Amino acid sequence: MKYSGMLITFEGGDGSGKSTHAELFKNYLSGRGLEFFATREPGGTDYSEAVRALSKDVRFSNKSLISELLLFESARADIVEKRVIPALEEGKVVIMDRFYDSTTAYQAFGRGMDRKVVESLNMLAAHNLVPDITFYMRISPSDAFARKGGADNDVMETAGLDFHDRVLLGFDTLATENPDRFVILDTTQKMADVFAKIQATFEERWSKKGR
Repeated sequence: MKYSGMLITFEGGDGSGKSTHAELFKNYLSGRGLEFFATREPGGTDYSEAVRALSKDVRFSNKSLISELLLFESARADIVEKRVIPALEEGKVVIMDRFYDSTTAYQAFGRGMDRKVVESLNMLAAHNLVPDITFYMRISPSDAFARKGGADNDVMETAGLDFHDRVLLGFDTLATENPDRFVILDTTQKMADVFAKIQATFEERWSKKGR
């Protein structure tokens, strides 16, 4: 289904700078006078925020892989149905800090789950939405962890560098398979240069929608 709005996702590993650039992009859209809705995954509704807290709680780090996957899909289904689709129908720019590409990278590549199963559930929970642009903030896990001063104390970030190397491979694979959607950004470059590419890409794609 086509919407008058635009769905833009920011993806990348932990410490890649995606949240920082998503925030910069919100400020940019505000300055342009464009209506937008911004959220994160998991999160964005009361239910999805509760799932986020649960998924990051180290007390439940031994939960089954299927349980972890279904938590993320459940949170996704709630935010997409209640907030994302209505915003797109209203012609807004929707900004998402993570979407289902993260689930594929983390659960399929990182955790080793069946990719076809993961992606099938992704599309079900996302109501078959496909982002118009995915800004992939690429950085090696070792550089990212050095930037952050070490891993945070949550389930994903205590998984170790080997895990995050597999996640990086997942994102790289998705970017190769979806070249029209993914915009690869080297986040070791100056922040201003990275954001300039984000801005230019958005303006080009937005104009093509006749906006």
